[in-house]
Amino acid sequence: MNNTVRSNRKYSRYCREHADEFRDQLRGEANAALGWPARTAAILLVVATIITYMDAIGRGNPNAVNTIFSYSFSVAIVVLYPVLSLVFSQIEKYSVQFIDLLCFSGIIGFSLVVLNVFDGAETAEELPSLYLVLQAQIAFVLALALAFSFHNNIYITLLRNIIFTGLAAALMFAIDREFFELNELPLAEGFFFGTLLNWVFHDGVRTRFYLKSTDADTRQHLYNQLSKLVYPHQLERIKLGDELENTMPLKEGKAIINVFDVQRSSEIRHEKTQEFFMGVFQSFLQVCMKGYEHNPLRSRAFRLKETGDGFISAVGYPFLPIDSRSLADSAVSTALTMFAAFNVEVEKFNYSRPIKGAMGLAYNSVQGTFQSGGIRSYDLFGDALIQASKYEELRKQPVLWKIFSDYAKERGYDDFHILIVQEFVYNSLSPSYRELFAEIDLSDERLVEKEFHMMYDNEARYIYFHLLE
Repeated sequence: MNNTVRSNRKYSRYCREHADEFRDQLRGEANAALGWPARTAAILLVVATIITYMDAIGRGNPNAVNTIFSYSFSVAIVVLYPVLSLVFSQIEKYSVQFIDLLCFSGIIGFSLVVLNVFDGAETAEELPSLYLVLQAQIAFVLALALAFSFHNNIYITLLRNIIFTGLAAALMFAIDREFFELNELPLAEGFFFGTLLNWVFHDGVRTRFYLKSTDADTRQHLYNQLSKLVYPHQLERIKLGDELENTMPLKEGKAIINVFDVQRSSEIRHEKTQEFFMGVFQSFLQVCMKGYEHNPLRSRAFRLKETGDGFISAVGYPFLPIDSRSLADSAVSTALTMFAAFNVEVEKFNYSRPIKGAMGLAYNSVQGTFQSGGIRSYDLFGDALIQASKYEELRKQPVLWKIFSDYAKERGYDDFHILIVQEFVYNSLSPSYRELFAEIDLSDERLVEKEFHMMYDNEARYIYFHLLE
């Protein structure tokens, strides 16, 4: 089976499966055909009418005036359809039927021409010459009437063409039997040629519909998949012709970075561990995307990346915060909301032992960037990311962990979440948030004895932490 046959079957099957959409496509094609193509045909009919009228006058045909009105109904359809479609918008649904009516009236009009020409002949000897004049037109007129049909079922079109050909033959027979007998072959030629043209035309429409529809499906699929990689405002700007690299801020700014990690995540043993982490990250994303809008760019936080069992987000850059509170208040509020969402996921996970998280918050410079090659994913770099990561990792320092644990025992916590914030962040908090945090003086003798040094934040003098159940 060659590729052409396979394609035809594929197009035909697709059109059957999407019959309603294909019908709408054909209606649209028919509506367009009733525009300038039909107007062009109407002009040709008017020209043909004038020529026929002048010829009839030259022959002294008393029915010459009648020939003027032979195609009047066909021309009226073409002229009135645009007006009717403006007044009655629903009429475009019947554009296919209007095309059929136009073709039907064309056959009737030609038959009236033949009738008036023959009926007005002065002598029987004049008829043979008239036969020759009109004989050449039969196949052309019939083929033209049959070639344009916009029915989605080709068998309906075939039945229509048979009926139209039978009508033309019956009218020719009724007007002049001898003329009919002379034109049996042209009638057959008109039927087969018109039907062939119609098949080619129908196949072209069907192919365009298939390609346009599948192309639209492909583009929609690509759009849906791309929406998983970039934000909605990026999609809109790309659709408007903007470059990907221009859709996100790239200049240096300031932000509070939040680095989240699951404590002792490597010890979790469960068949649905991956699903648990995916649920946590999805809930964190929902927290981040709260209040998202693009003019200007703002949301509660910006999800930077997921790191296996960790999650990094930014408050203040590249998206502005959604409220008028200080950046520090927004960051701490977001962190507490994330812990609440994490608890919900842990409860659903129903693990046999407590699962707790840790966060580190740090304020400093950040800058946006797109990777230089390959997949151009958006990323942030800067001191804030390094410092936030180091603040989250402070819980791993034995001397600090003992301080955290002793503080937790005083409050009756066996296991706890921990939020560690930079001194700069703490000092920027409102009093109600400051009250949540406990202070560790880096000059504390317990830290000095262990020779603890605060890396990547040499100006720090204090560490602040908040414990949650």
